[in-house]
Amino acid sequence: MQHAPSSRNRPMPSSSTLSLGDAPLTLRDVAAIAAGTARFDLSEAARERVAAARRVVDRLVDEAVPAYGITTGVGSQKDFAVDRAAIACYNDMMITGHATLAPGPDAPKAVVRIALAIQLSLFARGRSGVRPVLVESLLERLRADDLPGARLGSSVGASDIVAMSQLAAPLIGRAGLGPGGRGPRPLDGLAAKEAVSLLNSNSLMLAEGCLALLEARALLDAANLAAALSMEGFRGNLRSWREEVDLGRGQPGQIRTGQALRAALRGSRLLREGEARFLQDPLSFRCVPQIHGAAEAAYAFAESIFTAELSALCDNPMIDAETGEFLSHGNMESSACCLAMDTLRLALAKVIEASGQRIHKIQWPSFTGLPTSLAAEPGAIGGVQFLNFGHIAGAKVSAVRQAAGPALLNYSGQLDDGVEDVGGNAPQSIAETVRSFESAWTVVALETACAVWAVHRRDVPVGEIGEGLRALAQGVRDTLPIGREGQAIFDLGPVVDLVKAAGGHMQQEAF
Repeated sequence: MQHAPSSRNRPMPSSSTLSLGDAPLTLRDVAAIAAGTARFDLSEAARERVAAARRVVDRLVDEAVPAYGITTGVGSQKDFAVDRAAIACYNDMMITGHATLAPGPDAPKAVVRIALAIQLSLFARGRSGVRPVLVESLLERLRADDLPGARLGSSVGASDIVAMSQLAAPLIGRAGLGPGGRGPRPLDGLAAKEAVSLLNSNSLMLAEGCLALLEARALLDAANLAAALSMEGFRGNLRSWREEVDLGRGQPGQIRTGQALRAALRGSRLLREGEARFLQDPLSFRCVPQIHGAAEAAYAFAESIFTAELSALCDNPMIDAETGEFLSHGNMESSACCLAMDTLRLALAKVIEASGQRIHKIQWPSFTGLPTSLAAEPGAIGGVQFLNFGHIAGAKVSAVRQAAGPALLNYSGQLDDGVEDVGGNAPQSIAETVRSFESAWTVVALETACAVWAVHRRDVPVGEIGEGLRALAQGVRDTLPIGREGQAIFDLGPVVDLVKAAGGHMQQEAF
């Protein structure tokens, strides 16, 4: 798993206070938490909910009621009772035992911060039954930004059991993966129900998934800008991007994409009669609203799923303070998140595939009417092919397509003596999505570079392209070695940075 997206790709909300547990968390909240600008609090109502749920757990222990993870073991050991005198020791040992360290990437700090906030928000709903002292300890750790460490890659999508145990270990004085040391002293130990509540959570998966959504939003916005620039460089026919076309289809995603494209092209000379070179352009140009619109639909689906999951009660068993009951359930199962992320990743791959086609078409003489490779004149030297833009794009498109395969059906296990015979696989789906981002950004940057190169080759002033494209086009033009190809090794990195900044800026405006 690569690092969380940089601040260029995330909105940077102003400092805000989140009263955890009183209102559902949002993607905007997640962005603020990741950036370290959020402050945290618990209302008196939240504290009372925590206390009321704890009274139910204490009663179950006092009455020796068989209750999963409270007075019994867990998983395949669920049918074995835990003696009341051994409950505290059992809970400490469960966290320590489940925190096994396997090789893998460490969770980025932003992911851990978000995960702890999600978990604390869940506890503050009053359905977990942990003690108030545990909740206050977690709140102090968040406020101090005293973040424990966790290692990714050991979850099948039915709670992040291993990594969440690693996050919980410092609470009982066990050496963790993070630096620690600024938060409260460790607790004197855990009580009944607390170990299972601490580890039985999808908080890390949700943190990673929400950050992936934020980056996907910026990527989609940047892809719209790149496609609009390609239309400028190709001198394409904008009639195919008219609003009437989108309304005639009636797909909300296509309508949103069309609005974004037309906003970017406002004030462009390309809107004038006689500017378009063809009656109909290749499909990779003509069908941008349809292809990007499908990705918009996939994004909306994924956003709805993950936003709901931010407030999902996945702690098993669930405590009902009003009735005094405990409810065993399967809310930790993550198929919905996996399906959402699989769908988004597949749709993004289609966007990138079409971008790759435009990269080739915009430098193809029979389509452009310009010299081979967008060189200044026909010859053996110069242009974007001389810099191998096409080869790099082909490799990166292939990598994105490789990552697009679904993860939903890839689980095959019989964990805990067959008790856990299905798994949602959401962590694997998120990992593949994040893995694809680097290649996807590179393709969008290459399309942007080729498009700006073509605009320059056609002697179209930057001031005569779409108003929403001018700043990006000028910035990219200043980095390109037009007329200097082959004199020094070209670094595409600054172009990628400019494209990311453009997508991130649009995301900030949306927030």
